[in-house]
Amino acid sequence: EKVSEEQIDKFMNRANKHIEYMSETIDDFRNFYKPSKSKNEFSIKECIDTLLYMVKNQFEDEGIKINFECEDIKILNYENELKQALLNILNNAKDALLSKKQKEYFEAIIYIKTSIQDNKLLIEVLNNGDLIDENIIDRIFEPYFTTKFEDQGTGIGLYMTKSIVETNMKGKIEVSNISNGVKFTICLSI
Repeated sequence: EKVSEEQIDKFMNRANKHIEYMSETIDDFRNFYKPSKSKNEFSIKECIDTLLYMVKNQFEDEGIKINFECEDIKILNYENELKQALLNILNNAKDALLSKKQKEYFEAIIYIKTSIQDNKLLIEVLNNGDLIDENIIDRIFEPYFTTKFEDQGTGIGLYMTKSIVETNMKGKIEVSNISNGVKFTICLSI
């Protein structure tokens, strides 16, 4: 009796908007995890924008900024597989950044850049979450290789990423240390 009909309507409208948003998110993820049956032409900018839209709140909540610079390019390949590969790289970057944040205060940033080089699409994902030990950097794409505690990782994510990029998408993926972090580079035919 203390709540007016106007307050109930306002609450119901807000609840319905949240439910619609959650329903759209479920549909996005359902499509996202469905492997592509055939190659399709798609915009790299739209592909990455869609992925970032799905994960941005999670990264923002952790205090991680994502900068995205894109030369918009259309390619013929497997869009959902590319999103899955990028998501694995972003999640690894997030783990590295959060680990570094436990030790020191700094501005955690992930940069995503796209460009064309020698008629190939380059997607670079850089983060400032410290370097990968030179003794293990060559092994990070091996199955079951992990630097995390057992309850935090299986070592399958980057192996899957390499498999998606190199086997399914016929591209190449590399990792290198940069001045204060790590750079993953995906190279795909246009």
